[in-house]
Amino acid sequence: MLTVRPTGQDAADYNPPPGFGVQAHRFPALKAQLTTRAWALIPIGVGINVVGGVLVTTLRLPLYLDTIGTVLTGVIAGPLVGAVTGLLTNLVLGVTANPTLLPYAVTSAFIGLGAGCLARWGMFRSVPRVIVSGLVIMLIATLVTAPISIFLFGGVAGTGVDAVRGAFAAFGSSLVASVFQSSFLVEPFDKTASTLLAFYAAKSIPMRFRPPFGRLSLPR
Repeated sequence: MLTVRPTGQDAADYNPPPGFGVQAHRFPALKAQLTTRAWALIPIGVGINVVGGVLVTTLRLPLYLDTIGTVLTGVIAGPLVGAVTGLLTNLVLGVTANPTLLPYAVTSAFIGLGAGCLARWGMFRSVPRVIVSGLVIMLIATLVTAPISIFLFGGVAGTGVDAVRGAFAAFGSSLVASVFQSSFLVEPFDKTASTLLAFYAAKSIPMRFRPPFGRLSLPR
């Protein structure tokens, strides 16, 4: 079925029908994602991430909570904006809070890319799909983070999750096994909660204030 997208004033209020067919609508090209509104969202996303990251570092919580802003910008402004937000977040946290977070900028960039791509594929159109997206983002984070933790830091990255890794190691798990076990214990909750928070925050933004990408990727 051919769907005609409205133009003019109606375009600002345009909301595509739910379902995976959302990808059939014309999302902005990667370069076109960097609109003025998108640039304005990047420091907001970084700020949200930094607050969560500093809180976790200060309280030594066995969580991360430093990807909410990354997922938010990826979902509402596109993969490129999400990746930039994630990259800048770790640069700021690495300089101000914990230098060991600098190499994990790669992980944060992949999380932003993943969130934006999932949004493009219609995976942020309902809560069940958002939960699935959180689990997919968890897998992305684990697969990218584990080699960094193992080869650069010997499994110890200076975060609260180290205590969980240490517990698995104390029960006889190898270095590699303890890194993956702690990730699969902590990450599902952390990334699912972060993804849901980002979804509700993004959805609360009025349609007329969203970048073009967010008008297609999210419900009203």
